[in-house]
Formats: sequence, structure tokens, C-alpha cells
Amino acid sequence: MDEKLVSAWDSAASLAVNLPATLWMLLATFLVFIMVPSIGLLEAGLTRPKNVVHALMKSLSAVGVMSVLFVLVGFSLSFNPETIGGFIGKPFEFGFGAGLETAWPVAFDSKGTALNGVPTSVFMLFQTMFAAVTLALIGAGVPERMKFGAWMLYCVFVSIIVWPLLAHWVWSPNGILGTLGTVTGLLPGLGVKDFAGGTVVHIQAGVAGLAITMALGASVKRRQTLTLRFRPETGGGSVSRIRPVDGDLAGIDTAKEVSEKYGYSLPLAVVGTALLWLGWFGFNPGSSLDLTRQSAMAAIATNTAAAAAGMVALMMAKWLDGKWDPVAAISGILGGLVMITPNAGYVDALGSIILGVLAGVVTIVAMKAMDKYLYHIDDPVGGFPVHGVNGIVGTAIVPLFANPAVSGISQAGFFYGGGGSALTWFFLQVVGVIVVSVVSFAASWFFVKIAESFMAVRASVSEEVQGLDIADHGVEAEVERISA
Repeated sequence: MDEKLVSAWDSAASLAVNLPATLWMLLATFLVFIMVPSIGLLEAGLTRPKNVVHALMKSLSAVGVMSVLFVLVGFSLSFNPETIGGFIGKPFEFGFGAGLETAWPVAFDSKGTALNGVPTSVFMLFQTMFAAVTLALIGAGVPERMKFGAWMLYCVFVSIIVWPLLAHWVWSPNGILGTLGTVTGLLPGLGVKDFAGGTVVHIQAGVAGLAITMALGASVKRRQTLTLRFRPETGGGSVSRIRPVDGDLAGIDTAKEVSEKYGYSLPLAVVGTALLWLGWFGFNPGSSLDLTRQSAMAAIATNTAAAAAGMVALMMAKWLDGKWDPVAAISGILGGLVMITPNAGYVDALGSIILGVLAGVVTIVAMKAMDKYLYHIDDPVGGFPVHGVNGIVGTAIVPLFANPAVSGISQAGFFYGGGGSALTWFFLQVVGVIVVSVVSFAASWFFVKIAESFMAVRASVSEEVQGLDIADHGVEAEVERISA
């Protein structure tokens, strides 16, 4: 006999537990978990040797902090159908481990009535990993300068405030952005669509990382390079816009600091990228919440977009710089994965190729533009161009490529005959992108500014030059061995 549980959305209804969906979501959860240490490996591979342990510890702590706080309050604030005005879920229905004996709906009939579900505990664990990945991605975007104690406090801040807000707005059944078409009357029954995290995860991560790097100011290495690049006597202008770091450079070998190259281990970064690609098969297809044709199409879209974007970025690097640049390939693959994330369950195979090609171009152009025009923003891992820009573009264009034969959404995308309604949907998506971007930036920027009033957020000059592996963790990634 099929097990039945009370519906998490309606206590008067019971839902049969969908066993295949339950097994699929557990597998997807474990795949998404792989992404967390993989992000650490990616950052460690692209950073300098003296900050490798710090990179790995940020990822490890992200899943540690988020896993506890999500059970206590984050899940209820994020996904509780009992909403406070569409802005935040009520904190107690699913708080402190309550409500997990229910079933979370995953399959619906044509009228939107829930047919079956998975144990709410499984859905909660799946979303815990998404939240942890978001934190880990933010950490990767702010390498080498943020003190670990400040990072831990930031993890708490995001876990109980920022992530629940954005997730509720977009993904909760009654979230303000997810129902924006109905709320505004512009497109009843539709709102901002984000299949697997283009807004909630990638825009948040990319923009938050940008905000923190801007609030902290450029690294010592970048400051000195800027001083050389913009030295007034050369006619290159002033560097007064570059925020000084705490402390002075007396006694610091700045030439050595500038000469230390990023890229501790490109093989490590490649392995991290490959494992992220693997984890994305849980991230995107798993977001279907059930084993359906949509799951399969999401898997195909994920793989195809990543491959296309990586190859396009690699060829562009060869064309522009004359080298088959492995960092360009890594960035392109990740850019393709980000671009397809909000679209994965809505597009066909051809659409995924187009989006992958677009992501490869967008990634390289964004990285080049950032290096030229935002040089004083120190982002050696490429968090903003890869995640922020691709997340923004990918989310905005969902209404252009959505194929109703794949998506299950009655509204067709513009290129599939959606007409004026698709353009209205596009407007709603852009509104969602702007709102999430502004909130993500403001929350992280103000966190740094407020936290600086009572704790050390940025490493001092001496700590930064020494490296945060020693300064914060008291260890080095590589220990010199002395033979007897």
C-alpha cells in the first residue's frame, strides 16, 4: 500500500508519497552537495598558495552554518506557503524541525491540484544544499581579503535573512516575485520563473561577491598594480578612487607581493570545474522534483549548454589572446552552466545550444570588460562575470526561449509564438532581476560597512601579505618536509 502523508500545503489533504521522486531528489541532493567542496577546489586552484586553505574552509563552513540554521528557521522562512504578504514565510510552521512528517507536493494535475509528493524532510535537505552552494559561491568571489570570523558572521546573516527572503520571493508558492503577473494583473497566473536558481543562487552570489569586494577595496597586490598603471606622472590619471587598506606598506616587500601570481594549481581548478559540472546534474534536473521528461530535458540542456559555452570561450580566448587559455575554458563552462540554470527545465536541445553559445560570448566579454573598466575591483576567480552576469542575462531571457512542450507552462516563449504576452513576461523577469540584484548588492555592502564598526572584516596589510592560511587558520597548504 502506498504511504500517505498530510500535505505540507494543505493540512486537510493527504498525498501519496512518490517513491521514484523521493529517490531521485535524494540522489540530486547528494550531487548538489558535491558542488560545495568543488567550489572550494576551484577557488583554491585559482588563488595564490598562501590562501588555499582559507578558500577550502569558506566552502566547508558555508555548508556547516547553513545546514544548521536552515533546519532551525531558514526553511520555514523560505518555503512556508503561509506567507507574510508574499515577502517572507511564517517562521514556526516548519521551524526547529517541525512539519517534516508532511509531504511536499511535486506532481500536479492540469488544474494545479497536488497529486503526490515527497517527504518534506527530503525537499528541505535538497534546498539546504542549494542555500549552501549560494554561500560557497559568494565566498569564492571574495578571495584573499575577508577575515574568516567575518565570513562566519556573514554566513549567519545570509542564512537567516538574505537567502530566505530571495528564495521566498521567487520559489515559494505565494512569493511576491513568483506571483508577480497575478499581483500586478499584467499576466495572471504567471510571474518570475527561475527553474533552478538563476536569481536566487547565481545573481545573488555574483552580485553579493561584487558588493563585498567593492566594500573591502582592492587587494594590496591590485593596489600596487593600480599605482603603477595609473601613476599621475605618466599621464594616466589619479588612483585616489582606490580605497586604502588598513595599515601602511612600511616594511612590506610590495614588489614580491605584486609578483606573486594567481593560480596555485590549474589542475585543481579543472578538477573542481569537472566536479561542479557533475553536481549540476543534481542542481538542474533535480529541480523538476520528480522523474519526468522535464528532468531528462533539463539534463540534456545542462550538459549541452556547458559544453557549448566552454568551447566558445576557449576559441574566443585563442582568437583574442592567441592562447588556448584553460581559465577561459573553465569560466566558459561555468558560465554556460549558470546561463542554463534558470532555463534548464523550459528549453529544448536547440535552445540549450543557443544559450550555451551566448554564455561563452557573454563570459569572455564580461571578463574582458571587467579587467578594462573595473580593474580596481579585485575578482581573480571571476565570480561576478561568470555568475552575476550570466545569471542576470540567463534569467532575463527565460521568456524568449521557453518551449511549452518542455516547460509545462501554458505561456510560450517569444521565439515559440508567445507574442505580446511573452514580452510582458519578459518585463516581469527583468523586474525580478533588478529587484534581486539591488537587494543582494545592498545587503552585502551594508553588512561589510556595519560589521566593520565592531570587528575586523578585512585582513590587515600584514595579514594579507602573509596570507590568510597562516593569519586565520595557522596552517599552510603545503608543509615543507625535512628528511631525517
